[in-house]
Parts: sequence; structure tokens; C-alpha cells
Amino acid sequence: MQSDSRVDAIWAQVPGIGALLSPIGEVLATSPDWRARMQVPQWNGDWRNGLDQDDRLHLLQVLSRAREFNIPLQLWRPGEGTAHYHCAGWWDPIHQAHGCYLVDVTAQEAERLKHETLNGWMRQLFEQLPVQLAYFTPPPEARCLFANSRYARAMGHDENSILGRSVVELLTPQELDHLREVGKTYAKEGKDLSFLHHRRGPGGDEVLEVSLAADRWPDGRLRGTFVLMTDVTEQHRAEMALRTSRERLSRFLEASAEGVIFHRDGTITDANPAACRLSGYSHAELVGRTVLSMTPRRHRDRSRVVIGSGADAYFESEIHHANGEAIPVELIGRTMEIKGERLRMTVIRDIRDRRQAQARIHTLIEDLRSQKDRAEAADRAKSVFLAAASHDLRQPIHALGLFLTALRAMAQAPSIPRTELAQICRRMQASLDGLGQLLNMLLDVSRLDANAVQVELAPLPLSQLFIELDQAFADLAHEKGLHLHVATSSAWVRTDATVLRRILSNLMANAIRYTQRGRVLLGARARAQHVEIQVWDQGIGIAPEQLEAIFEEFYQIDPARTRRNESHGLGLGLSIVKRSARLIGAPLRVHSTPGQGSMFSITVPRATPPAEQARPARADDLATAATAALAPGARRVLVIDDEEQVLMGMQQLLQVWGHQVWCASSADEAVVLAIAHAHEIDLLLSDYRLGGNMTAVQAIAAVHACLPAPVPTYILTGDTSPQRIQEASELGFPLLHKPVEPGALRVVLERAK
Repeated sequence: MQSDSRVDAIWAQVPGIGALLSPIGEVLATSPDWRARMQVPQWNGDWRNGLDQDDRLHLLQVLSRAREFNIPLQLWRPGEGTAHYHCAGWWDPIHQAHGCYLVDVTAQEAERLKHETLNGWMRQLFEQLPVQLAYFTPPPEARCLFANSRYARAMGHDENSILGRSVVELLTPQELDHLREVGKTYAKEGKDLSFLHHRRGPGGDEVLEVSLAADRWPDGRLRGTFVLMTDVTEQHRAEMALRTSRERLSRFLEASAEGVIFHRDGTITDANPAACRLSGYSHAELVGRTVLSMTPRRHRDRSRVVIGSGADAYFESEIHHANGEAIPVELIGRTMEIKGERLRMTVIRDIRDRRQAQARIHTLIEDLRSQKDRAEAADRAKSVFLAAASHDLRQPIHALGLFLTALRAMAQAPSIPRTELAQICRRMQASLDGLGQLLNMLLDVSRLDANAVQVELAPLPLSQLFIELDQAFADLAHEKGLHLHVATSSAWVRTDATVLRRILSNLMANAIRYTQRGRVLLGARARAQHVEIQVWDQGIGIAPEQLEAIFEEFYQIDPARTRRNESHGLGLGLSIVKRSARLIGAPLRVHSTPGQGSMFSITVPRATPPAEQARPARADDLATAATAALAPGARRVLVIDDEEQVLMGMQQLLQVWGHQVWCASSADEAVVLAIAHAHEIDLLLSDYRLGGNMTAVQAIAAVHACLPAPVPTYILTGDTSPQRIQEASELGFPLLHKPVEPGALRVVLERAK
């Protein structure tokens, strides 16, 4: 079709880029702007040569039809690149051609691509977040304009099918009611809102933290609402998704307890509040600062790996706080690729608590190692002691064997002088006393270690205690030719009488043992609100380097400095003193000069004498009481023990004292005797360990069930281990520790009246 001058004249008046195109795209008439725009030498006079191949085919297709059209076109111009046009065409039936008008939309297309790219970045970022995220239009429609895959799947849709759906379609009636309820606060206050939502998920009950974040126009009107849902069923995931942000997840990062910074090529571009708190800098001070400037020089090589590596990285380092403090942290580097651009994120985790815990663990390990060393040293000391004391242990046993042999020989003689028998009995008793002393001291240590000693603090007159100690040690001091002086005292103290007596008895025994000549003094001095009880001796003294060691178990001062024929002790007395003093909270003090003597003292609180307290006991009172205890009333005693020799010995002793005795070697025998003599038995003595895995508790319970009323009951035990003593003391019955001294047994018989 050929153009004519009239058509050219008309199109010459058309503003903008316009032309009359034939069905095959030939130019029939053009506007001035068209000619100026489309005259490109490289196109060889045919503007269609500048079209994209697909656009050219599309244009020919619409030109072949006699109808209006609107299509996009891309024209390539040398030196300028591709230009985007919007082509609007209408059918001219007179000329059988299309009038076309082109609008340059290159700038608009570039802006569209920019927004599309940004939206793509945000979508990828939202897809990487461990949260369910969606964006809804304002109510009342409240339709979904965007949702990541997690949110879509949770609502039973995919990313495309959920778009355009309202909350009414997505939520259950119960969820809608809950949303309306919380939405009142959201609408009234106009603030972002977070709340917990419970729902039934595929794997069971789930707890979600739902956050509603308002997106507003500059004038304050609501443009839309971000909805973020975080599964907080597991706390370690909830901590990473407590809050969400309105712009680029700022709200999510603000709620994180761990510092998070975003940086490009090591320069910080963004940071959450936790990172600001941890570093001591404000957000404005952090942005633009390099990450390396916050780390110490010795760690910067490794820091570069975390900052610059494309792969995930982790290591422990330090950061410089604004106040100069070096804070130990854990750096975790992550990389996100968005539209080909790499965004680096570093998590900064404060590990001060972890370091402190590690330091405490290290201290604990060192303490345990030290305790182990002390235990091993104590074990070695015990081994050394047992090796050195074996002679003292064997000596009384050997002596008893010789005395028994002599008695058997005397039994065959026609007559035995009573003086010789009495002398042998005294010597056998001395041997037994030595063994009893060793066992009692070991028992005291075990009871103290087992915390089986019950402390009862009460007012105590020192005069009475001093009289008892004077009587107890007067003969021993006289035998050694020493002068024992016990000073009188009218002081009253508040303490445990039994424990204090044990302490002073050990100190007195040591003073007499290590004093060859001279005197031993026991006295008390007033010290403000306390009383210091002192034991002085003129013995061998103690070297300064031994003043602490003497209180250790099994420690002995060089026995060569004592007389050859004198026992140098077991090395347990002062250990018992130290434990006992600690038990009643009484300070212990020692002063000694080698070759001149020693002074040991213990300080106890002063007490006010009770108004009803009787006068202090005199020596003749105590003697009278002791004499009266020698002849108690007759008792009817049931004794249970699986050791035949012990059982027979106990029976012989009690019968000699005038008591009636029934003996049982097992719980079954005891029950039979209890049934037969139910109305006669008025005292029960039972060994703690019986045969057949039977204990005293079981035997006592069986016997008591056969008696018309409970009777006084005592448990005898020879086990000195702290664990066994603790078990026995928890049974609720008084304990008698083997070997039971006759005096202690007499007291039991007397109390049972």
C-alpha cells in the first residue's frame, strides 16, 4: 500500500512517536518524532531490524488482524542499549493499516525491574527465616497479598493459592474469635501486638507466638499488616524467632538475645540491639565501623575467615567493648545470597557465663585433685602407722595368749595362790584396756567422720568436769612421778559436756604421756564473754614445723624422745581433739617450746548458771554415785548375737552380776524365747549384724511384737566404718559400741529400771 501526501501531512502534525503501519510492519506515514527516533543506519532503513525477535513476531501477528492492540516492544539502539516502548494500535479501515503510537517506558520498566528485584530479595530472605510470614490488607477485607512457604503450608495452601484469600477463609471460627479479641487492642492502641496461640498440629499440640506489625502510609493510615508466627514449642527455636520486624526483620532481630550484625566486605551495615548492648556502642556508632576493629589483633586472621569466607564459619574470640573491656564471645558467620549479591551475617554470642562455668569446673577439678592427693597421703600415713604400730597391736594379744596358757597350766596344779591369780587377772585386764583404748579411739574418729555425734549445748559447771578429770588422771600421773594440779574454777560454760570431756581427756592424756618429770596443769581463764581452758605440761615440747601436723590422723612425735618402755600413743588423740573442737565451734590453740613443754587450750562461751542448778558435785558425791552403780537391781535380759563366744561371755557376765539372762543366736530363737517369757523380759540387747542377712531392726521388731509392752532396747555394733555407724544411729535405738566396757553396761542396766 502506497502512502499519499494527505496522509503524510496528517501524520506530520502528530506529536510523539507515531506511524501508520501496514499489515507486515512497513511504514506508510510517520510523525516527526518517529523519523527522528527510528533513523538508525545500522537498521538499513527498516526499523523492524531493531526489534527483539520475539517482539517482531508478536507485532506482525497483531498487525495481521484488523483490531486494536496494546503490546510492549523492545528496540535496540547502538550506543544506547535496549529501549522499552508501549505500542498502542488501532485499525484504519480507510487505509487498511494500523495507526500505531509508541510511548517510551524505559524509565518505568527499569523502576519495575528494580522493585521486582527488591521483592525477590525480600521473598528469598523471608523464605530463609525460621518463621511463618504473611502480609494482609487492612480490615475488613484483610486479604493475603504475600506469604512465605511456611505460612502457606501451615494454612493448607501453597505460595500462589493463598494469595487473595481473607482471614475468614484461612482461620477456624475459634481462631477468628481469638483474633477479634486481641484485634481490639491492636485497633484501639494502634501498636504492634504479640500473643501466644495454641493449636493442634500434625505432630500434636503446638504453641505459636503470633506477631502483628502495622505497615502505615506516611500520613499514618494503615497500609497493611505483617503477620509472623513462630513455633515456640521448643525454646531454642523460639529464642531465634521471638520478635519480627516491620522492615527487614528489625523486630525479629531486636528480640534476639544474641548479637547479630550484617556487613558487606567487613563494614557493618546493620546491627540488632543485642549487638549494641554487647559492644557498648549505639546503632549509629556501629554502622560504618569495620568488624575487625572490634576484635583483638591476635584474633584478626581468624576473624577474617568468619567475616569474609563464603562458607559458614565459627570460632571463639573477643570483642572490644566501648569501655575497653575485652568480652569473650563466640562468632558464627553465615552467608545469604540474594539475587547474586552476597550478604554476610555474623552472630555474636556472649560466652562470659560459659567461661566462668569452665573456670568453676577447673577449680572444682583442682579441688578434687587436691582432695585426692590428701586422701592418698592420709592412706599412706595410715599404712605407715599400721606398720609402725603393729608391735603395739600384737603385744597385748600376745600377752593375753601367754596369760591364758599360764592359767591353763595353773588349772592342773593342786593349788593356786590367790595372789598369783589376781596378778594375772590384773595384767590381762591391762592388755584388754590397751586394746580397748585403740578400738575406742578408732571408734571416736569414725563417729566424728560419720556425723553420728549429736551435739547438745547446755550450761556446764567447770568445777564438776575438773573434779572428774582430776580423779581420772591422778593415778596415771602418780605412777609416772608427775605432779598433777587441777585448778579450781567457778566458771560456767555453754557447750556439749561429752564432747568437751573427750577433748580435755585427750589433751590430759597427751600431756602426761609426753612429760617425763615435772608437772601437768589444768585450769581456766576468763576471756571477756568466753572461757579459755588450758592444759600445760613440762614435757618434750613440739617443734614449730610440727605444730600443724600433730593434728593430722596417725601423726606421731618422734617416739625416740620418749622413754623406751613407754607407749608413745596412737597418733589419733589430737585428730579427735581437732574434729571435736570443730564440732562444737570452739577455737583450738597450741603454744610449745621444744625441751620445755606445751600449752593446749580450747575456748568456749561463758554461760549463766541456772537458778535451779544444784551445788557443784564434790569428790565424795561422785564416789558415792560410782559405788551405788556397782550393785544394780536384777534385770531379766534377752540377748541376741550370732557369735557364740560373745553370746556366752555376755551371759556369764550378766549372771555373775545377778541378772537373769536368755540367749538367742538368731531372730527365730529370740521370737521363741520372747513368746515363752513375754511377761518376764524387761531389757533387750541385740547385735546390729545377725546371720542370714538379718539386721537388729528386723529382730527387734519381731521380738517387740511378741511382748505385751515395749521394753528398753539397745543395739550393739562392732562396725567402726562411718557409713555403718550412720546407718545404725538412724535406727532410733541407743547404740553400744563393742567392746562394751563393764561400766557402760552397768549404766544401761541401771537406766533400764
